[in-house]
Amino acid sequence: MFITKDLTVPFSFYLQKKWVDKSDHNCFMLFARSLYITWVVTRTGDENVEVAKLSHVCWLDVKGKFSISELSPGIAYEIVYEVKLTNGASGWELPITLKLSLPNGEVRERQVVILEKPRKKWIELNVGNFLTKQGETGEVCFDIIEHGGHWKKGLFIKGAIIRPKMITTQ
Repeated sequence: MFITKDLTVPFSFYLQKKWVDKSDHNCFMLFARSLYITWVVTRTGDENVEVAKLSHVCWLDVKGKFSISELSPGIAYEIVYEVKLTNGASGWELPITLKLSLPNGEVRERQVVILEKPRKKWIELNVGNFLTKQGETGEVCFDIIEHGGHWKKGLFIKGAIIRPKMITTQ
């Protein structure tokens, strides 16, 4: 299903979604249209949300940013990209870099190999975690990077989710 611009719906509807979780903490999803995506070929509708499709690229560069002041203070947050590989996805042998840049200048990077991830299913790639502070200002930036120069294809990007860190128990 494609989303068309309805003049009765604010443009921000296509950029982000905001909600408050059961613990009364602010959460956000930045949809694909609000991200800077190099070489995005098409944007298509999937599950009533516009997603970006990277059909054939040699340079993967996805960037997002968000004002930390919009988040609840004193909370550990996580940022995840929601992505999906097609059945025909290829060229993902090299790891991708997930980069988190915080307002205090701290930069964290981690590498993930997505070649073995499930196909045709939305998965989350955790960019990183951070703690918010009362009165903190500035932007949190988050990237997916792979500049290996070889061709890759078959990746959909739905967006990035900023939410309180999920605590898992074993």
